[in-house]
Amino acid sequence: MVKISKTQIQKLYAIASRLNLVESGNKNDNFHSIVYSVTAKNSVSELTGAEFYKVRDRLLKIQNYAKDNLKSDKDNKANGKDSKYKKKIKKEEVNSLEGMSEGQCKKVWYLMYELQKVSPSSATIGKRLKGIIKKQLKIDVDVKKPFVWLTYKDGNKLIEILKKYVSNVKT
Repeated sequence: MVKISKTQIQKLYAIASRLNLVESGNKNDNFHSIVYSVTAKNSVSELTGAEFYKVRDRLLKIQNYAKDNLKSDKDNKANGKDSKYKKKIKKEEVNSLEGMSEGQCKKVWYLMYELQKVSPSSATIGKRLKGIIKKQLKIDVDVKKPFVWLTYKDGNKLIEILKKYVSNVKT
């Protein structure tokens, strides 16, 4: 695999720095947590081209989320409401955009096996899950790593969708 260039590494650090996700000398800062959650790699310099785009897209999602909060904060100030927005992004906000938790992943797989029991299909469970994600969340995922592109919020939506699938088949 071809690793990303120094320019690409600098671009990722620049975006993360603007979002106050980088702590100098700390390899366990929010930026590196995001890199790990998206790619399962600890080092930015080890990323491939495809992984660069995945991390960049996740950072841009966080950036857009922060901009939306800043805009609503300015609107609240204009309306005389107290400001709750802080310049540094809270860890909970980053986590809500990072990726699905381990518990969410386990719950999704549990629900998929339940669905397979009550409504057998010729498709593998992974392919079936991919189809559900594509149809319901409009995200095209890889069968081997279906949760890489999903945020924590997407995970919650997917779990609720799967619960409905299972309950609809049982009734």
